[in-house]
Amino acid sequence: MSDLQMWELIVGFLSATLVLPMIQQPHWSSRRRCLVTVVYSIVAGLVTAYLTGAFAGVHDVHAAISSVLWTLLSAIGFYKGVGQPSGISPAIENATSAPEPVR
Repeated sequence: MSDLQMWELIVGFLSATLVLPMIQQPHWSSRRRCLVTVVYSIVAGLVTAYLTGAFAGVHDVHAAISSVLWTLLSAIGFYKGVGQPSGISPAIENATSAPEPVR
């Protein structure tokens, strides 16, 4: 496992258990929550690749795609496997959410 992959797993873990729950709102639709997770993972994956120097060679596109996918997969896995079952992520979502809009 490369250093970049290790950092992507760390970023995915922190994203799933701490950062994404601060952004996500419990009353959002599954589609919106999915879109936020994907967009966040794209940004976080690219930033992680850049900060670890993965864009310094001829394999920039491969590094970018790999970084985004590793970050996305680890964020989803850690959310479903750790954040949600432990109650940490839902508690953060509820604590940092705005009230549901009145319809």
